[in-house]
Amino acid sequence: MLEFLTDSLRNALANVNLNYVYELRVRANKPVVLNYGGKYTFLSKLGTTPHRESALVSCYADIETIIYRACEYSLYSVTEQLRQGFLTGAGGERIGLAGIFVYEGGESFTVKEVTSLNIRVPHEVKGCGQRIYDLCFADGVKSALLLSPPGRGKTTILRDLTRLISQKNLLNVLINDERNELSASYRDFSLDTGAFSDVIRYSKKSDAFTAAVRAMRPDLIVTDELVSEGEISAVAACIRSGVEVLASAHCKDAEGLKSSPVLSAAWKDKLFSYYIFLRREGVGEIEAIYDREMRAVFSC
Repeated sequence: MLEFLTDSLRNALANVNLNYVYELRVRANKPVVLNYGGKYTFLSKLGTTPHRESALVSCYADIETIIYRACEYSLYSVTEQLRQGFLTGAGGERIGLAGIFVYEGGESFTVKEVTSLNIRVPHEVKGCGQRIYDLCFADGVKSALLLSPPGRGKTTILRDLTRLISQKNLLNVLINDERNELSASYRDFSLDTGAFSDVIRYSKKSDAFTAAVRAMRPDLIVTDELVSEGEISAVAACIRSGVEVLASAHCKDAEGLKSSPVLSAAWKDKLFSYYIFLRREGVGEIEAIYDREMRAVFSC
């Protein structure tokens, strides 16, 4: 995991517990910042530190090294990811890029002169989805949408729910792993998504859903981060064809869901059986669960 980092960053991270590292922010000529256990702190040669003056400071060469190592020295192979402003490491680490976006033909073509990286470290936390499973899926799997602001543990919970559903319900689960985050295997351990799961990687949702329904006969499709009206339409087509969908999206609360230009269609059409909101504070904690009529099923 994180093998694409510079030697100085890897040596520093050897002094911290990686189970608590959620994000690593590397900015040119600025101190390196960690999201450690849900709180931001600085990274020094000896581990975490609250003191900015003790923190490691990255340069442009460090950022360049990380990018080239992450794509295994072939930028051409990750062109489509660069269009979307991210890379994916071999262990499922999502590397967000900030810099100068270059457009061609009116569409994003690539990112150059990268000045900042946000490296999100995936985790396997077995049991983190158990409460949601008990409340929503113990009596049968239905379509559900997991909602929260960024960085609140949606992907980790999706992964655990996939494992639980596959093991307990004995259903065929198709994982659409668009960025290789849900199902990535690390050198030290493999993320367990269950014996009844199949994976499609690096595919757009519309293509993956169409191929899956036609050829793989899934009972449930799991996908991360719905971001467009087209993706909502693809999900709707699956559900109407008899395939349940478990997905996630960025949204802070029920009012945000109703007013969202993208997600409001799902709510108005009563697309999902459950809308599961995570708390804005903490990681992976349930705020509330609503049914398709927006009646509270659970509220903390």
